[in-house]
Amino acid sequence: MLFPELHKGEKNSMKASASFFRGFFRRIFHSPKQKVFVIGFHKTGTSSLGKALQILGYKVCGSLKEGMDYEDSAIGFTEYLFQKGKQLLEKYDAFQDTPWFLLYEELYRAYPNAYFILTVRNPESWLNSVQSHFGINEYPYHERIYTSLDPFKSRELYLARFTDHNQAIREFFKGNDNFLEFSIESDGWEQLAGHLGLKIPITKFPYANKASDRNSFISKVKMKLKKGYYN
Repeated sequence: MLFPELHKGEKNSMKASASFFRGFFRRIFHSPKQKVFVIGFHKTGTSSLGKALQILGYKVCGSLKEGMDYEDSAIGFTEYLFQKGKQLLEKYDAFQDTPWFLLYEELYRAYPNAYFILTVRNPESWLNSVQSHFGINEYPYHERIYTSLDPFKSRELYLARFTDHNQAIREFFKGNDNFLEFSIESDGWEQLAGHLGLKIPITKFPYANKASDRNSFISKVKMKLKKGYYN
């Protein structure tokens, strides 16, 4: 399936955008061989990295919606998510957003030759972005990740979870040549495309999902158009 992002009703992919169309030629004539998993927490530049991967010709999957109905059972949470995501793992080349970053061990066992990218950000800056973007919410995955839906009252809990996740990944992938630590604030095409062994695009590196952009008139129009098409 060359363009799963164009299927109506598609709910997991990064939707068609300027970055998607910029990657058309590469996708058709230079399709990437190895999968890429972005395993940094949400609000660490994962959307920007996803758009960059689209430009590089990857079919990019966003958040996994099918795993939100998990309830305590004999099967563990991450194993449940992995089972739910199997069909998407066959359909897409690259994966970012919640909850893929929780599955790095399962994904590595299934795809040991894949590329794994840890997106990093200053913890305080990250938490401020989480508070601004999500607020006090009822997002099912957050309850599993943080055991709290309130990033204000549970500030220290959120920071500890974020820090522990990054450290666990660094230890797990220590010495792995296919592992990259990427900062959206200081890194760009040279680090990303160079690591993946791909030619650097001539277009600027994309920066997505900024608060100022989300609230702009053009962004709101684009959002309505996408909802109308996919729903």
